[in-house]
Amino acid sequence: MVRKDRKKAKQEASKEKKDQNAENVLDSEAGEIIDMNEAIKLLDTTRSTFYRWVREGQIKGMKVGRQWRFYREDIDRFMKGEEPRIDLPANINPLIETLRTYAEQLDEEDLPLSIDSGPPVLEAVNLMILIADRMNASDIHLAPHLREAEMEAVGMLRYRVDGVLHTVAEIDIRLMSAIIARWKIMAKCDVHERQKPQDGRIPVRFPDTDRQMDMRVTFLPSGLGESFTVRIIDRSSQSLLELDALGFSPNDEEKISRWLKAPWGMIIVSGPTGSGKTTVLYSCLKHVARPEVKILTAENPVEFFLPWAVQVSVRPEDGFTFADALRSILRSDPDIIMVGEIRDVETLDIAQQCALTGHLVIATMHVAGSVSVLRRMLELGSPLYMVGESTKLVTSQRLVRKLCAECSIEQELSAELLEHAQKTVQIGGLDWDSLPKNFHKQIGCSNCKGTGYRGRTLIAETLEVTPEIMAALRRDASNEEVREIAVKQGMTTMAADGIRKAAIGITSMTEAMRVAPV
Repeated sequence: MVRKDRKKAKQEASKEKKDQNAENVLDSEAGEIIDMNEAIKLLDTTRSTFYRWVREGQIKGMKVGRQWRFYREDIDRFMKGEEPRIDLPANINPLIETLRTYAEQLDEEDLPLSIDSGPPVLEAVNLMILIADRMNASDIHLAPHLREAEMEAVGMLRYRVDGVLHTVAEIDIRLMSAIIARWKIMAKCDVHERQKPQDGRIPVRFPDTDRQMDMRVTFLPSGLGESFTVRIIDRSSQSLLELDALGFSPNDEEKISRWLKAPWGMIIVSGPTGSGKTTVLYSCLKHVARPEVKILTAENPVEFFLPWAVQVSVRPEDGFTFADALRSILRSDPDIIMVGEIRDVETLDIAQQCALTGHLVIATMHVAGSVSVLRRMLELGSPLYMVGESTKLVTSQRLVRKLCAECSIEQELSAELLEHAQKTVQIGGLDWDSLPKNFHKQIGCSNCKGTGYRGRTLIAETLEVTPEIMAALRRDASNEEVREIAVKQGMTTMAADGIRKAAIGITSMTEAMRVAPV
């Protein structure tokens, strides 16, 4: 017993000595060090508020053993409203120069770079945001990767433009922590948490304009270090949320418009992540919004705020799910309900009950095709009669890149490809002879940054749920059989719609076949 006590005392003394040595080293590096109690007293705040400031990186601190310590200089910086100090283990100037040069090359009008002066890390991050704006990027990706030749880790900065990733810069792996810490501070995430995923939001307003941009940031730990992805939502694009501007064929647009006038029932918009489902939902809501109609939404998160809509942000991590939101929405006397995503049988069941009790419900599902949506509902456990009674229209969609109008040229398809396209169109419900055959291909110029494409549009299929469709599902018909019935009743398949857009010169056959293989 005495030996154990002596051993424990020796360990504690050793630990205390290490902590003291650590404090001495810190003190010699950057001046006076204070403890948490003294820092809180200087700032005249509560302990919980102080912890939040430290967690969000507004105040720079360090742990010595189990205790927090702070440089008085960093507390003074916070009190003066200055940016927190971020240590850089490598030279960041080459990265800043690379980003600045890239941004200047993107600007056709030779506008000055609107970058606030400040710490080098802040300048680098602001340049990343500016490049995203000038590229019209939908996402920013920064992650550590291995170089194949040297098998050496390096940070890769990439931007998704029109659905395709473009590499902009390689970043010294030693700078990754500092850059990610700066993004975490902006997103109000915990700068000290590196082992768990985190989500944040950064609102951006561009100087000298009314343009606003929302950035949804996800931080994800990986084997080589942390990475992050930024989804960019341009607030100014709300004016583009018009149903007739999305790219639906006249036939599909007519079906959607007709069912949006229905007093009750469910419209499902389906497709994979990044296929424009949310844009279609908002366009549908904008199409029906008016003062005499009450619209309630359940979203995760709310991306656009629309007139005449009460929009609710669900928080599954806090126990407030889509199903919980729908129960509350039903007690709020809605006419039209929008559900951001149906992913479980509970949410599906409540949405169907809403549709059957006199409400128009518009929702999304992450399913590949329109026929597969009905099959997915049955797999989740919904009774067949509920699927048939509640669901009125199902759309499925993808996004294809549009050819650049400045550099695309006419293309003569090979006999084999023409035959393949003709067969796909005929099976998909279109008349091949009525198509113009105005096929073009991409070339690349300064206007499209050498890609041959500028912007994206929809290719889609819309399936009306009829008694014949439900009868086929009842006898457990295959998806192909159900699709054939839908085509006979007026549906155009997504593959056929893609070829239609290629035939009238909106996109290329290469792009149509890449997105919806024919």
